[in-house]
Amino acid sequence: MEKAWLTHEGRVREHNEDSVGLFQSDHGVPVAVLADGMGGHQAGEVASRTAVQVIRRELSGLTPGTGTEERRERMLKAVTAANREIYELASRNKGYKGMGTTVIAAVPGKDEVTLAHVGDSRAYLLHEDGLYQLTEDHSLVNVLKQHGEITEEEARVHPQRNVIVRSVGTNEEVETDLIVTPWYIGDILLICSDGLCDMVPVDVIGTILTSPLPLREQANRLLESALEAGGKDNISVILIKNDGLISKSD
Repeated sequence: MEKAWLTHEGRVREHNEDSVGLFQSDHGVPVAVLADGMGGHQAGEVASRTAVQVIRRELSGLTPGTGTEERRERMLKAVTAANREIYELASRNKGYKGMGTTVIAAVPGKDEVTLAHVGDSRAYLLHEDGLYQLTEDHSLVNVLKQHGEITEEEARVHPQRNVIVRSVGTNEEVETDLIVTPWYIGDILLICSDGLCDMVPVDVIGTILTSPLPLREQANRLLESALEAGGKDNISVILIKNDGLISKSD
């Protein structure tokens, strides 16, 4: 399985509060996690890093034979455990009060991808030259759009466009979206923080992902595009390509 990832602080932020994990379970199952922390004074960095560590620990027992429903349940429990540990950490330390993070965890299998999602980081799937958003933003502007109160254009410049309505670690309980989608040989899974998708139009992202460049170079081009557009936030990207060899090499 071809994979690439990167994370960058951007052109404005002093710290990188994103965390990225791309690893395997103890039984060789690939797992990807991207978390975009919030909280200031490095608390966001603590929250996102804790989320990646807890999810890695909780999914270490995944095996290639784990079925879809069990995989969904384990991923739900992993995000719930991350929420509990971050919330308790913030409760014990005044410097971490209010910290939280977005999370997308992905388990790409041979025929399908399973995702657990909280917040406004995004997952896309490139399939037959079409780029499809798999996740729904848990953001204020998305709620306003769904109720017909603002348009897509108004959402892009809304003063509260960075306000999210769901996050990991800010409350005792968290609601997690679970998504299972088929994927085929040649498909590319993109997971990114809003530092990419808020700065780079989706058609530009699609053009880069359909280019014949190696995955690593595609990731670099995505980063360069976000930086050229201003790089106002931390930028993190994970790319995973289904080359039909997942069950053999991972």
